[in-house]
Amino acid sequence: MTLERGALLYNRYRILEILGQGGMGSIYRAVDDNLGVEVAVKENLFTTEEYASQFRREAIILASLKHPNLPRVSDHFVIEGQGQYLVMDYIEGEDLRERMDRVPSITEDEAIIIGVAICDAIGYMHTRRPPVLHRDIKPGNVRISPDGHVHLVDFGLAKIVQDGQQTATGARAMTPGYSPPEQYGAARTDQRSDIFSLGATLYAAVTGTIPEDSLARTMEQAELTPVRKRNPKVSRRLANAIEKALAVHPDDRFQSAEEFKQALLSARGVTLRRLAEQGVLPPPVSDERLTSSQTAPYTNRANVSPDRA
Repeated sequence: MTLERGALLYNRYRILEILGQGGMGSIYRAVDDNLGVEVAVKENLFTTEEYASQFRREAIILASLKHPNLPRVSDHFVIEGQGQYLVMDYIEGEDLRERMDRVPSITEDEAIIIGVAICDAIGYMHTRRPPVLHRDIKPGNVRISPDGHVHLVDFGLAKIVQDGQQTATGARAMTPGYSPPEQYGAARTDQRSDIFSLGATLYAAVTGTIPEDSLARTMEQAELTPVRKRNPKVSRRLANAIEKALAVHPDDRFQSAEEFKQALLSARGVTLRRLAEQGVLPPPVSDERLTSSQTAPYTNRANVSPDRA
């Protein structure tokens, strides 16, 4: 049942608007009447054990993470006979996919700043004990606030790694072009899987084209088109870093997020390095103002827009 504007959820969260809607539930912008702040409320109406467990897992993972480039979860509750709800930071702005649609192209400097910010986020996740893998990095899951801060969102496919071994924690799904080959089937995923997906995201950002699917490349049915063949304006250093991250074999990629970050930083000069290390994009020029639909806060598009990239 879709909640109406003005409805009071859990005697605390007053619904302001629906941000997105899909088969599993809706995403709402709401105000926390106790604290007087706006929040995003994610709803799961599927009460089967599998979906309920996945939703609880996302809440637990997010609640344990505290990093400036990650959303913060403040509440999780179940209303019997209705559904599960996850309350998180309201992140105003647009996602990278929307920005790619809005502007002619993502500049190299912007791509580096975004890449460094996401490297910081996943580097923090990967060095947790136990480590956390995101496993769904793509433009639709990179959120950019109006002040230029970059956030990695949507932890519906995240996985906790226990004692360095693969576990069943987290659902397994693929996004062609963005998912590494080991994410197909029953192969083991690790931190290098996130590095591949970030490389694919940056490839799409600077070329305007999703890279060739990794499984097809593994089966020698396709080859990765070089970055500079699609966009000759990209520097060789950045192109090389992105292509290394996109290696089919994990051993040929960067072995850590920090290693990828340093390769991105080395692609440009000292001034950009300072900006990138701050993780803040410069504000858009005046003729690139966001439309109302592009200023909506983060919504978990994994459940409300299945055709996203």
